Amino acid sequence: MDFEIKNFIVSNILNYGFLALVVAVLMSIYFVPKIRELAQVKNLTDNPSARKSHSTRVPVLGGLAIYLAAGFTMMPFAFFFQDIITPATYFLLGFSTMAMLFVGILDDIVGLKPTQKLLFQIVISILVIYSGSFFIGSMDGLFGVKELLTPLSFALSLFTYIIFMNMLNLIDGIDGLASGISVIAFAFFALVAYESGSYYNMLVSMCGIGSLIPFMYFNMFSTKKIFLGDNGSLVLGVILGYLALDLLSGNNAPEVSFLGTHKILVLMAVFSYPLVDTLRVFVVRISRKRSPFAADKNHIHHHLLRLGLSHRKATLVVIMYSIFITIVAMLLVDIDINVAFITLFSIAVFTICLPSFLVKKSTGAVGLRSISN
Repeated sequence: MDFEIKNFIVSNILNYGFLALVVAVLMSIYFVPKIRELAQVKNLTDNPSARKSHSTRVPVLGGLAIYLAAGFTMMPFAFFFQDIITPATYFLLGFSTMAMLFVGILDDIVGLKPTQKLLFQIVISILVIYSGSFFIGSMDGLFGVKELLTPLSFALSLFTYIIFMNMLNLIDGIDGLASGISVIAFAFFALVAYESGSYYNMLVSMCGIGSLIPFMYFNMFSTKKIFLGDNGSLVLGVILGYLALDLLSGNNAPEVSFLGTHKILVLMAVFSYPLVDTLRVFVVRISRKRSPFAADKNHIHHHLLRLGLSHRKATLVVIMYSIFITIVAMLLVDIDINVAFITLFSIAVFTICLPSFLVKKSTGAVGLRSISN
């Protein structure tokens, strides 16, 4: 591909991004019902239980449908534009996503132990970090830390990727929540890709959005419901983690105007709901002398349901919060990063923990009335 054609493609990155989105939507419209039917035939369903909020068996191969929709959309772009999308780059994300899809399906079928899943995640993370040179070399001055030594850089990169692989699974408790947060995250990464001219990341992000939109319809509105399953949350986690490490390592986005020098802070804001809610739940479980990984119904979305919100309304509340906190983070990029962090963390903790406080308050009020009666 000569320079003029390559330059034309890069200059039209937004047009190709929207083309990828449309194709991914069409692919997802085709694959989601097909995969749902396959899951039913193979009895790959999530069954109701005391800690779950659904009352019927629901197919759980949503991640496979999303993977196929995004993968088949990316193939022609990878084939025709090899000067921009190198086979090595395409293979790296494709292989790591396929590997975690396999782990997720296996977990949905037989139920893997947390240590087994963690082992797979560590292996995939190390492969991606070293193959893509995704080393987080700086904390941007957060907590007074700037440049990181190589061992600390690797450790932080590994920890970050594993967090991304798991955090969506930990909050995937009501319809549309994990997929809705993923759409916001993909939209954020698409903006970063457009600003930095990263053609590949733009396509990946738009494919992510396009493949999730039809899935969210089936998950939230259709009578033919389908869940992400562990396979879906792991697939989305490995892709979003890839984009996050690419951003933080500065490989394709060394400077993005609307992030300033606060890349790590804005990224934390985008994912503040799963991060803060998971931290809150872990603290509560440990304080009660339980395993931090023991499943319960103490997540914020569970409290929103107890306050009388439907699944859709609870998901909408969390999505609106995520958009709000991301915008606030972008408005704070010109002030000291530690001041911005304290401000954002305070807003996040107050907002995310508010439903839990309201539930406890209402429960206490009911208890007092019952005693007085």
